[in-house]
Amino acid sequence: MNNNSLDKKIKKAAALIKNSLKKHENPVVACSFGKDSMVVLHMVRQFESDIPVMFNNTLVEYPDTYRFKNLMSKEWNLNIIETKPSKTFWWIVENYGFPLFTRKGHKDASKNCCRYLKEYPIAKILRKYKFDLYFTGLSRHESRLREFSAKRYGNYFYSKTQKHWKCHPIQDWTEEDVWNYHNLYHIPHNGVYDKKSPDGFILRTGCWCCTIPIKYGKTKFLRMNYPSLWRILMTKGLGNFIVEKKIGMSIPEPQLEHMIQNRPCFFDKY
Repeated sequence: MNNNSLDKKIKKAAALIKNSLKKHENPVVACSFGKDSMVVLHMVRQFESDIPVMFNNTLVEYPDTYRFKNLMSKEWNLNIIETKPSKTFWWIVENYGFPLFTRKGHKDASKNCCRYLKEYPIAKILRKYKFDLYFTGLSRHESRLREFSAKRYGNYFYSKTQKHWKCHPIQDWTEEDVWNYHNLYHIPHNGVYDKKSPDGFILRTGCWCCTIPIKYGKTKFLRMNYPSLWRILMTKGLGNFIVEKKIGMSIPEPQLEHMIQNRPCFFDKY
């Protein structure tokens, strides 16, 4: 751990938060109760302890996330504002297929899933409460898209499409920086991070049913740690989808159930 490097990043993030708060009258912190947003929430609360906290409830968060959210709400006396999607994940599956996969004649499932479960509900809350500053725990190291966004917009900018200011205080932090901050300030963390993870699978909070990272071990992770949730995915269409991908044909429901019971590893990848 490089204490000097982390100390500089903390001071830089704190200065950004402080200066941003001075420029706005109605700020909010977006918190998924994952490791990154917990760091930002902790830092912002040093300047404004009663700031509203927006939790985007997709209705399919991990059970650990809901437990952790309730725990931290009490321990930190959080003023939580919760979003709800206008369309459910299962509506997305029925109309567009599982995220990552597409069906002929429909738009990309993953884009619509993100829109209905995240983008639209968040935009609705921001408009309803007229928040003019939106803090997030976004980090450029999590994806190429976020890396591109960081280079293009920076860590504090005005969104013309969404009509509010955004602030990403830890945008340049690494995963190691985030965990070191947790340890330094003894911040509790979501129980999802304590689960066993297959090799190559990046452990994140979010929607438990997201099928985008299947190729990297997502279904195996669910099978190992959340067997009841894994079974829901298998019996609601994903099981037969994987079967079709691997053997080129669908199978009757009794045969699928037999495979789920006796050959669960078959569904770990497609």
